[in-house]
Amino acid sequence: MSLTESSPEQAAKAASLSSRALAILPLHARNDALTAIHDALLLEKDAILQANAKDLELASKAAESGKLSQSVLKRLDLGRPGKYDDMLKGILDVRELEDPGEPLPMLDRLPYLY
Repeated sequence: MSLTESSPEQAAKAASLSSRALAILPLHARNDALTAIHDALLLEKDAILQANAKDLELASKAAESGKLSQSVLKRLDLGRPGKYDDMLKGILDVRELEDPGEPLPMLDRLPYLY
């Protein structure tokens, strides 16, 4: 099953696992991964914004029925002027952060918290 076919809970779990793997990578590998993420998001911008527009339609209905707050709905809108570009810039900003040092010993063996 691809991530695009998974539930929000499955996508969140996959993101959590990925973040742990990324946290223990050497700096050059982390930066290469962030660059690849940035480039893929830039390349697929139109498709992502089209999918986001469909998601916003469903989210708007959830907000109208009180199942989703307006503030969450607003945060979901990647089509707002500057939002997507700010997200891409944020990835590059993280890539430019200094290496915090060696990962904590045994970090990759700690139980995952969900």
